[in-house]
Amino acid sequence: MYALELSKENLDMLVEFEKNARVTEPDIFLEGFNEEVFKDETLNAIDNPIFSSARCLMCVDDDKGVVGRIDFSILSSFAFGGDLRVYVDWIYVLKECRHKGVAQFLFKEMEGYLAKLGINEYFLLTAENDEAQRFYKSLTDARIEKKDVLTKNLG
Repeated sequence: MYALELSKENLDMLVEFEKNARVTEPDIFLEGFNEEVFKDETLNAIDNPIFSSARCLMCVDDDKGVVGRIDFSILSSFAFGGDLRVYVDWIYVLKECRHKGVAQFLFKEMEGYLAKLGINEYFLLTAENDEAQRFYKSLTDARIEKKDVLTKNLG
């Protein structure tokens, strides 16, 4: 197993992963998947400066290809004289590869990546399902806090 940061050069690996995810869990991914649209939209996002703080690390198995991904964004703020934190937007492991250390591996890789940047904190909004909750509780030195979240759709 090794980690690979998403780039234009390895985008096809992510596309294949996304196709596999939808085949194995159609109840999670309800919308149809258009491979070309996904690839074009992702390429456009990679080239768009507004996505410059977004990162995607993929977990690659030599035999199976990409088996998991973690997506996160570096948030910068002028608060407190300059503050950097990370928001974990998405963690997903193919169903057949769960409970084999893939998600733990992805979090450790992300933590190492962030440490090199001097960032020592990240947060995420937890999923409600039992499998995800068990995983969150397995993360060492992490805490789950219940807080209200304000959201507003501007569209």
